[in-house]
Amino acid sequence: MASGLVDEMIAFTQPFDPPVDVEQARADAHVLSAEFDAFGVTVSAATTRHITLMRALMVPVADDALALALDRIWVFTTRTDDVCCHDPAEAEAILRSGMSTSPPTESPNTRYIQYMFDEIAPFCDPTFLAVYKTFFYQAITGVLMEAQFSRQASDEVDSDFVRIFNGFSQFWFTSLQFTDPCLNARSHQAFWSAALSPCVTFLNDINDVLSFYKEAVHGEDFVVGRLYRQAVQGDRPYLEVYRQTLHNGLAAYRHILALASDEQRPWLDRYMRAFIHWHFRSSRYRWQNVYPGLSPLEF
Repeated sequence: MASGLVDEMIAFTQPFDPPVDVEQARADAHVLSAEFDAFGVTVSAATTRHITLMRALMVPVADDALALALDRIWVFTTRTDDVCCHDPAEAEAILRSGMSTSPPTESPNTRYIQYMFDEIAPFCDPTFLAVYKTFFYQAITGVLMEAQFSRQASDEVDSDFVRIFNGFSQFWFTSLQFTDPCLNARSHQAFWSAALSPCVTFLNDINDVLSFYKEAVHGEDFVVGRLYRQAVQGDRPYLEVYRQTLHNGLAAYRHILALASDEQRPWLDRYMRAFIHWHFRSSRYRWQNVYPGLSPLEF
């Protein structure tokens, strides 16, 4: 905190105040809560509120049906990540179900995952849907690898390699293809093929530097986090690792914008600035405890 790096990130988003369709997010949260009850899955009302607002902020879409389909996927993927990080057996069950291995595995979670992909299917190309699902299940694989981390960071598991998998980053970033034809994954494959590497770097690095306070409060999440593991395994000061990770994340931000066309750039810039803005404004990350002047983004 005393380094000023967090303050610099807050300043980076201070001018950022885009319009957000709060009513759309509120309506979707209400629909999704009823769906979760019907499917017998447990998702906290707070998670549903936080993530519907996150999607509305980062991936604005005017079509209410598409917005609901995206909110469904974003909310339940967040919930799946939260659950599987602490329950490797559930991660294994979801992976077996998604990959259709025998014996078949079915649960409320796996049924809802199939449903959320069925509901997004009318809005995208079948090949993109296959890639989108691949990114989702690849991240579940990363969660299983993360389960092998030791609390003392004394294992030999490569934190950077696992982080590429377990952050759902390709999955989150390619959601932008639903916003505008200039980012359509089918017709702009060259852009996405070039951009996905810095996209993953941006989301993973910026998430890691903005999640450390929440993880430190939790305790267990902090010691399996990539920054702590890199500091311990490399015998480096935590602040040095933190500073380098932030530098890499912001370099990725600039790289992505350099790859983009003039038409694509505003969408990408909003997505990335909104990602930072949301972390500071969502009570999920607890930054108001440290910076009470940050107005929360809630409904």
